[in-house]
Amino acid sequence: MAVSRYRLAPSPAQEAGLTEPCGHARFVWNLPVEQHAHWAPGRRPAPGLPSSAAG
Repeated sequence: MAVSRYRLAPSPAQEAGLTEPCGHARFVWNLPVEQHAHWAPGRRPAPGLPSSAAG
């Protein structure tokens, strides 16, 4: 599988518009990474979207 990496060089106006969406994307990415890091054998799996969205 090939992986591509890109570096952005946004203008100040573009950077202001990207700050919030990129922060949201980072939160959504980091949440399962954190849940996986805290998982241990014998524990139930972390709640998925259906169970966490139901409450």
